[in-house]
Amino acid sequence: MITGILLAVPSRGGRGTSAVLPQAFDMLRRDTSITVASPANQIERLFSIVGNVDRIFVAMALAVLLSSGIGILLALWNSMEQRRRQIAILRVLGCSRGRIFSLIITESVLIGVCGTLLGILTCWFGAGLAAGQIQARLGLVIDPRLDPTTIIIVIAGTLVLATLAGLAPAIRAYRTSVAENLRPIS
Repeated sequence: MITGILLAVPSRGGRGTSAVLPQAFDMLRRDTSITVASPANQIERLFSIVGNVDRIFVAMALAVLLSSGIGILLALWNSMEQRRRQIAILRVLGCSRGRIFSLIITESVLIGVCGTLLGILTCWFGAGLAAGQIQARLGLVIDPRLDPTTIIIVIAGTLVLATLAGLAPAIRAYRTSVAENLRPIS
């Protein structure tokens, strides 16, 4: 029993496909006992169908990054209200405004680094697990390795976003008045 035949038609040098290929397909398609398919065309059709899925995933990732940046901003902003007295004490002990500013930025960046590492590890383990499941269920082998360039771009982008998210709380801490925040608590 024959399950597949590869049809090769002559073509000119430097050309990807032959001019006779559509005629050969048409001739073969007239025979209803066989199914004719061009793998290149089928793959092209598949990518036209699922080609926008990667854009959706990138948009979702950007939305998650943006919401994470806003989360860092709000968490630090709210903590500045509770830490005003601590900041005033640090200032009395000799800590400069610039040092306070850099401490808050560093805290924001560390939150971003922890989130980045956790995200990359989750992605790495999740991709490996998904690739294993796809191979076991469908027999399709997918390479779950992450592109180093993409990882570097994600890390750099996340650090920039975390730094930007920490700017407003750092400015708030920079402007914290020592005299107003060291009054006795009533």
